[in-house]
Amino acid sequence: MGLNHPEREVRLLLSFIQKRSYEEVFLAPEVTVDDYQALEPLVKRRLQGEPLSKIMEEREFWGLRFKISHDTLDPRPDSETAIEAVLHHFPERHQPLRLVDLGVGSGCLLLSLLSEYPRAFGVGIDKSLPALKMAQQNASRLGFTSRTTFLNSHWAESLQGMFDVLISNPPYIAENEVLDISVTDYDPALALYGGQDGLQAYRELLPQVPFHMHQKSQLFLEIGKGQEAAVRQIAQGCGLRFLASYQDLGGIERVLVFQRG
Repeated sequence: MGLNHPEREVRLLLSFIQKRSYEEVFLAPEVTVDDYQALEPLVKRRLQGEPLSKIMEEREFWGLRFKISHDTLDPRPDSETAIEAVLHHFPERHQPLRLVDLGVGSGCLLLSLLSEYPRAFGVGIDKSLPALKMAQQNASRLGFTSRTTFLNSHWAESLQGMFDVLISNPPYIAENEVLDISVTDYDPALALYGGQDGLQAYRELLPQVPFHMHQKSQLFLEIGKGQEAAVRQIAQGCGLRFLASYQDLGGIERVLVFQRG
């Protein structure tokens, strides 16, 4: 495959190798023989379709830098819609909110919210132990260790207590959906596929959620394209009342908000 912005990507890889900022590499390009030798295999990986973020093991989300790996979903800009929705529904930033991220992955949603709510405390849940470890590393790097705890669980099965904000980006891709190689070969299948119709995670998660919600709690749920009606129906059957929906950067309904009915 070709690269859309080869010069920029090479500079980014050089900044990764040299542990310098992109700006420093751009303004003062200094390349040694060792740098060329280190760069060659990285460029080959990129040409084979591996995302730049997976090669560099880092991705920016909500203005923060997150470490990622092949065990975590690469954070997408569209998921920032969920952060925007929470900020809209909970505008007072100094509330001592209790947050839970169901399927925490790299921790991008939970930790981004903690950056906006300085008195909040968050619980990150994931079935994948490698993903949990990555989320813990990101919490430590960003200075949120004292305000987080992480739990290995299948959705909310091992969760206890009530939460003000519940947020989740479940796997919602149908098994037969064709995806780009940059996704299928480098993102974990556990975080992508939601059964034959893409809705299995919602059927498993949503019946558990009301037990951890009080009357003012709100659930912020990311969905796939065209799934709004089906997810709302599943949620309604679990005693959840629809509040609002939010579109992503492409105008697709991406986040649904619910309360207990």
